[in-house]
Amino acid sequence: MYLLSNEEIKEKVKNRVAKISVIGLGRVGLPLAATLADRGFDTLGIDINEGLVKTINAGESPFEDEVGLADLLKRTVAEGKLVATVSLEERDLNVITVPTLIKEEEPDIDAVFAVANAIKAPQGKVFSLESTVPPLTTERFGEIVAENTGYKPRKDFGMAYSPERIQAPQVLRDLRTYPKIVGGMDEKSGFIVSEIYSCFAPSIIRVSSPVVAEIDKITENAQRDVNIAFANELARICEVYGVDVYEVIKTANSQPYCNILNPGLVGGHCIPMDPYYILSAVEQRGYTANLIKEARRLNEAMVEHVAGMVEGDRVVILGLSFKPDIKTFENTHTLKLIDALKAAHEVVVHDPFLDEEVFEFEVEKDFYKAVEGADCIVLSTAHSVYKKMDWKELKKRMRGDLIVDVRGFFDADDVEANGLKYKGVGRVFSGFR
Repeated sequence: MYLLSNEEIKEKVKNRVAKISVIGLGRVGLPLAATLADRGFDTLGIDINEGLVKTINAGESPFEDEVGLADLLKRTVAEGKLVATVSLEERDLNVITVPTLIKEEEPDIDAVFAVANAIKAPQGKVFSLESTVPPLTTERFGEIVAENTGYKPRKDFGMAYSPERIQAPQVLRDLRTYPKIVGGMDEKSGFIVSEIYSCFAPSIIRVSSPVVAEIDKITENAQRDVNIAFANELARICEVYGVDVYEVIKTANSQPYCNILNPGLVGGHCIPMDPYYILSAVEQRGYTANLIKEARRLNEAMVEHVAGMVEGDRVVILGLSFKPDIKTFENTHTLKLIDALKAAHEVVVHDPFLDEEVFEFEVEKDFYKAVEGADCIVLSTAHSVYKKMDWKELKKRMRGDLIVDVRGFFDADDVEANGLKYKGVGRVFSGFR
């Protein structure tokens, strides 16, 4: 496809004869593969997990909470538009969505380079990387393929970087809602990826190079991390003066140029991890990104700050999901809080979305069984069901009387009017009343 003229490429995309592979069928890759298949492309999903491949080929979604995916997957598999396999096959466009990680604050992108080393027949193909990576990784990907095969990027095959800009469990919606950023290694690469992605994305933003797109991906989440760190700093200041940070934020945000986020613990896959993809890489080039580094340190320190509010032996944490009202327990901030508490406290976790999952800590699906005999209750994830709590009944069942509100979710006056003590991040609490 890379060796065709632009007109030939347009026709191939328009007639849906372009074949696509999506390498990595996790929460990013599988919805993308299903979306491309739904748009009429012959799509091959590739993953090293044989059990996952078997599940997908049965038309079943491995991510039950991902909105709309089960129906879309069932239909596209039944139509033969989406097939999964463990065998790598280079196609016209090959999208790489393998997981990238952080280990001891350093990027772990071995999975990306494993794909690069596995490519054998790149001639005429285009490779689009979507995994979060340090700047210049796309360039290095192309170099590895060239070293292994003798074929050259910009001459024999194309390369681009197009960051994912989605959140679970609403990936399908986000794919159709947000502009798709495409940074081609050359004009032809960017053109091909843009033509295919325009079949589902509302618009395409073409940038001048893959490194621009790579930095953009990191920037979007690092900026949110910095903003949350500012809110957390403000919360700590408000605690010193005994005022409510949410009152300060509401007042400040009435000014049109002020947009302060809410304080709290930072969870999820992207925000706590993406800053490290730039911190390490840019330091190797002689610059220290002090603001981003300090924001990360401050946000990580909030776990110990919250743990320091806790009193008593038996502590019940409300909310395991990393976002309210969804079932997504991976990369949740609550896991860090559990780690901070478990050495000195007996920890029990309740979440309305718990099913038969097994964890290394105690969980209880029944709310009132969970809070029975608790010395302290910590609201970690603000599921809407917790707004309906009967404070009088809760006090009867608790052994202690402390409520720690990480999210500014409860009314402190309401809590204390029922004979309980209230502590909150950046809020007036019992010690100041």
